[in-house]
This record gives sequence, C-alpha cells and structure tokens, in this order.
Amino acid sequence: MAVNCRQLAELLIDFVSGELADETRLHIEEHLNKCPPCVIYVETYRLTIQMTRKLPPVPIPPQLVERLRRVVERQCQPQDRPTA
Repeated sequence: MAVNCRQLAELLIDFVSGELADETRLHIEEHLNKCPPCVIYVETYRLTIQMTRKLPPVPIPPQLVERLRRVVERQCQPQDRPTA
C-alpha cells in the first residue's frame, strides 16, 4: 500500500503521535523519502505542537465555566422514565 500526500495528511496526527501500525508508519516514511513538500508539512506540524505546548495556560472565562456546569448538571440528572 503506497501512501499519497492526501493519505499522509489524514494520518498525520497518528503518525506524529506514534500511534500507527508499523506497516502504515513504514509506508508513510517511504513517502516522506520521496516527497519534500510532505516532509515540510510534517515538520511544520511537529513544530506547531512544540510551540503551542510552551504557551502559558489561559484561564477559562467564568461564563464558560457556568455554562459547562449547567450542562453537566442536566446530564447527571436522572432521566424521566415512562411508566408502563
């Protein structure tokens, strides 16, 4: 199974995180040996991950916290069950 550029893009997250089967990973590596634009694409993706991990955390806005709390409360309430 040869991998083309589109397939590489679809598998990129799993490839970079090391979650692909060995055979698929090898096919991607073969593709990268022949496709400089994809090498740049993969390296840019990896660099983006590294840079974003260095960003300081941003506090969650209080309005969002409140909305999430209400949703969780609704989801955790017992559901009305029809009586038979």
